[in-house]
Amino acid sequence: MPKILHIGDIHLDSPFSLFDVEKSQARRNELRGTFTSVMMYAKMKEADVVIISGDLFDSEFVTKETLNLLVSQFAGNPDCRFVITPGNHDPATAKSAYLKAKFPENVYIFKSESIEKLSFDDIGVDIYGFAYTQETYEQNPLEKPIETDKSKINILAAHADITNRKSVYCPMKEWDFAVSGFDYVALGHIHSGGEIEKIGETYYAYCGCPEGRSFDECGVKGGIFINAEKKDGELKIDFEHPRFCKKRYEKAEVDVSGTLTREEAVSAIKKAVTENGWGRDTLLRVHLCGVVSPSADFGAESITAQETGVFYIEVEDFTRPLLDYEELKNDITIKGAIFRELLPRLESRDEQERKLASLALKYALAALAGDEIK
Repeated sequence: MPKILHIGDIHLDSPFSLFDVEKSQARRNELRGTFTSVMMYAKMKEADVVIISGDLFDSEFVTKETLNLLVSQFAGNPDCRFVITPGNHDPATAKSAYLKAKFPENVYIFKSESIEKLSFDDIGVDIYGFAYTQETYEQNPLEKPIETDKSKINILAAHADITNRKSVYCPMKEWDFAVSGFDYVALGHIHSGGEIEKIGETYYAYCGCPEGRSFDECGVKGGIFINAEKKDGELKIDFEHPRFCKKRYEKAEVDVSGTLTREEAVSAIKKAVTENGWGRDTLLRVHLCGVVSPSADFGAESITAQETGVFYIEVEDFTRPLLDYEELKNDITIKGAIFRELLPRLESRDEQERKLASLALKYALAALAGDEIK
């Protein structure tokens, strides 16, 4: 029974621009560590094939350190085949590592925009794939029918976009898979990953990225491990979803209605961290929400990861001041004039505009009351 690990969108040497220089380097090192963990997992599970569905690198430029790591990891598992399909971030150009570097014999890299086939007869698997040779790939390679060997397990490795028919990143449709003759389509490009889907007789899935790199890539990240067997044309297949990420990005809205102090806000955040099972592996973005007194002072920007129990934290105050709107509307003092001036923005559909108007009103009322403004 062939064992296949499907991964993609690793983006080695990603810049991690969210952080300072020191933390960016630490995250790049962790990303290499994640790749090493993937390779250890493949070895431990005795995978016959590892499919990397594009964007192994973050760009054409690859550091010598990263390239040496790849070569050593591939060579360290000679019984496994590594099949790579270059994507839009790491196209197979004349300058790319795919064409310039020397990889071990158990590494197979698609280098043409046309679909090619790799046959691994000893395990009864045929893997089809293609390469980006520039940053875009506007055609659908499945528009022409492909003749597959029904006695084998047929897999397509594709860095493609099945969510947008006008995409410049290999637009495909699910229906293409149904009539393709493939048993499984190993997709890359969409970092969130997804459930295993089936159309016709074809399974397909995005593996997602094994390590998130920003708050656009929240949650636990990993890959897909496949056990497959075909006898007399009948496919038996099952899937596992191993976790590979060292860190996870998460977002949370924390309601601090009725609270006044920074300590109370920190306590509310810590409660959310505990309830969600987050910890020192978590990079967290928090929106404080709710209705609070105009005198409330949370010092959101100063709340630290250490005191909330996570690796990294960003806190933004989106709370609204607790006010009697009807009273302020009819107030003939400067307080009412300020409120009426800000009211259209307080009721705006734009969240950021509402936030700024709420802050402006809060600071104006505090100043009028003679309170200290922090």
